[in-house]
This record gives sequence, structure tokens and C-alpha cells, in this order.
Amino acid sequence: MRSSLFISFLATLFMASFAIPASAAPLEGSWRGSGFVNPKSGNREKVRCKMSYKRESTKVFRVTAVCASPSAKIRQTGELLKINPNLYVGDFYNGEYDISGRVRVILNGHHQTVSFSSPNGSGRITLKKH
Repeated sequence: MRSSLFISFLATLFMASFAIPASAAPLEGSWRGSGFVNPKSGNREKVRCKMSYKRESTKVFRVTAVCASPSAKIRQTGELLKINPNLYVGDFYNGEYDISGRVRVILNGHHQTVSFSSPNGSGRITLKKH
């Protein structure tokens, strides 16, 4: 039960919000960082994540993420739509736990903030481009 809550929160975190200034690095590529997840039925946990973005079209990006906490390791995928040069929104899915939710990414230079939410929880991660 704790693992599914953690996964739900990670999924929620994945759907986080990000704003990107004109001088921001492109979204495409690899990013690493850390943050937290808040499961609806559990305690807040710290997480470390690696995320990768691949352009599918001028406004659509495919995202894959691997996040780990002391209690679990989670892999999820998603798709983001570019709203403006600093903001991307979309959906994520974790097939192992059958969890989906919304994610928002805000770019700020070579950093980004990802916020995510699902019926199982929410979270936020701050990442740096690698």
C-alpha cells in the first residue's frame, strides 16, 4: 500500500508546473534533481529523479522519469504540450501501478520545477539540466 501511495505522489509530482524565461535552456534533453511527494494516505517523502524529454512535434514532448525514495523506485511516462516558452502541461502514466495524473513544468534558465497531481497524491521536483 505504501508503495502505491508513493507512486501516486510521484506521479502527481511529475505533473508539476514550470515557467521558462527567454534565456532558459531548451526542455529537450536530460534533467536531474530532487523534491518530495505527498501521498494521500501516507507521509511526505523525499525523492530523487532523472527525467528525459524528447520532442515529438513543435509543441509536443514525450517525457520519461525515474524517481526513487527510501521506500520505492518508480518509472513513468507522459506527454507535455508547450503552452509558451516557459510553460508545459500534460499527463503522466505509471503502468506498474496503473496511476495517471496531471503534470506542469516551468522552465527558468537551466532549472525547472515540476509539479504533479493525481487522485493518490501530489508532489514537486526541482531539476537541473545535464
